[in-house]
Amino acid sequence: MWEYSLTAHEEAIAVQVGYHRQAEFFAKPEKNVNYSEGDLWETWQHAVCAGSELAFARMLGWDTFIPHWNKFKELQDLPKFGEIRYTFNHSRGMRFSTRDDVTERYVLVVEGLAKRTRRIAPNYISHPYKAVGWAWGYECMNDDWRYNETTWYVPLDNLRPMESLVYAKSAS
Repeated sequence: MWEYSLTAHEEAIAVQVGYHRQAEFFAKPEKNVNYSEGDLWETWQHAVCAGSELAFARMLGWDTFIPHWNKFKELQDLPKFGEIRYTFNHSRGMRFSTRDDVTERYVLVVEGLAKRTRRIAPNYISHPYKAVGWAWGYECMNDDWRYNETTWYVPLDNLRPMESLVYAKSAS
């Protein structure tokens, strides 16, 4: 239940959302702290992360969910549910920062579109995204996991198991 492969249509949605999440920063390095990686990489990263939100919604059975492109913490990743965290390096754990809400639920998702996949007709599905654990925001601020003054990385073995997740299917 805790993995999902995007269809070709869903992958296209993720790419579109990734584009929109980065578009206001195109060719504006002074507005983007990560611009050293460039617009192409940033857009790809946003697409991979949007794909993780879409895949996790599908894992919950939310068949009509489409990720938004608001990047400023004004909206939850999944309305009435919480935040989806994607990591390209899951050995590091799940990131949490002082900008995050301690009352929110955070789910760590890995793999998916970050893995290059040769798709096979007729389905053309992507490499699966996998939900590997979750935590409440307030649980993430353990001094043992502090990365710097504003960031913590919760080790995978300190995340709650996905089987313990309680959610409402009607939230979509």
